[in-house]
Amino acid sequence: MIVLLGPTASGKSAYAVTLAKEIGGEVIGVDAVQIYRDLVIGSAAPTAEERGPVPHHLIGLLDLSEDINAGRYIELARPVIEEVVARGKTPILVGGTNFYVDAFLTGLSPVPELDEEKKDSFAERCAPVATATLYAELRAADPRWAVAISSPNDRQRILRGLEVYHLTGTPLSVWNEKPREKGWGGQYRKIALSVEREVLNERIVARTKKMLAGGLLDEVAAIHAKGFTPANCRVLGSIGYREAFDHLDGRIASKEELEELIVIHTRQLAKRQMTWLKSDPEIAWIAP
Repeated sequence: MIVLLGPTASGKSAYAVTLAKEIGGEVIGVDAVQIYRDLVIGSAAPTAEERGPVPHHLIGLLDLSEDINAGRYIELARPVIEEVVARGKTPILVGGTNFYVDAFLTGLSPVPELDEEKKDSFAERCAPVATATLYAELRAADPRWAVAISSPNDRQRILRGLEVYHLTGTPLSVWNEKPREKGWGGQYRKIALSVEREVLNERIVARTKKMLAGGLLDEVAAIHAKGFTPANCRVLGSIGYREAFDHLDGRIASKEELEELIVIHTRQLAKRQMTWLKSDPEIAWIAP
């Protein structure tokens, strides 16, 4: 199995198609946003034309009413990858969500299944609380997990740490020290696209302009019309969608400011992703 990594906007989707044609591969998406069928423009999901004749899996699969996490991703991905291998093809994992990649390959910490009603109640309690306040609470409850989070604005991972701490009584950092479960037992090779920072920044600007020109705001308006917002659908808090909702709600005044904020936040994401990837000694870096 090939695991293709790299920061956002580095060109993973396009290179995956080229690679798949060369080696007889099929693309397996590892992206917590592209896995939703309604999130196309803002997630930069590859179009049918861009995919060409190469089969793609786990892209545009879920409805926004469904939740995704690392455990659910593993359950979805494992049978797909085993089926690709059984047909004599090479699975190419194309990852934008590095945590899912890591979880699939090495397994998950044995955190017990949490009660859904308790999870919902906890989420309701946290919904009106500012991210900075939640992060301060996490630093007190589980300082090691707080340090491990790449950004104090990563609300999803902050909430996960607090949720596990409050519902199990044990910090997530302690669970993570226990032997992992459900890891991939097959062979794999990790490669990542190395792009100069200046070039990556230019690509981020170009991609943001393309998203906005291609109908990002119309896509978000259609999602809102179905009743989904960042308040009731976690994935809509991802970069691009969060800012678009803020613009439609009047919290971001102009389209110029909207574009600028998406670019800034995407560059910050790319920086965090590079920090994560550079810490992985298994990765072979290649020029795209």
